[in-house]
Amino acid sequence: MQECFDETYRIVRHGGRCCYVIGNTILKKVEILNAEVFTESMQYAGLTIDRIIKREIPLKILPQKRDAETGRFAKNGEEDFHAYPTEYIVIGEKI
Repeated sequence: MQECFDETYRIVRHGGRCCYVIGNTILKKVEILNAEVFTESMQYAGLTIDRIIKREIPLKILPQKRDAETGRFAKNGEEDFHAYPTEYIVIGEKI
């Protein structure tokens, strides 16, 4: 992903913005903080974080649900929790 952010920094004009949508998840009972990692990686690439919008995902076919024990995506009725119940819209700016 760092290569992706480095390339984003390269191609975005000064004053330009980029936007990534990512969700945190839990895999085998371990919380994976994808949004925080994305934010840090974007800053490491030289982008400034303009804002982060947190949005609860109400009802849709995706996100799928996971089995808490195996971490695998589960069929309806066999799931323990939503894989991605919240999405983060991370907006970066090249200053």
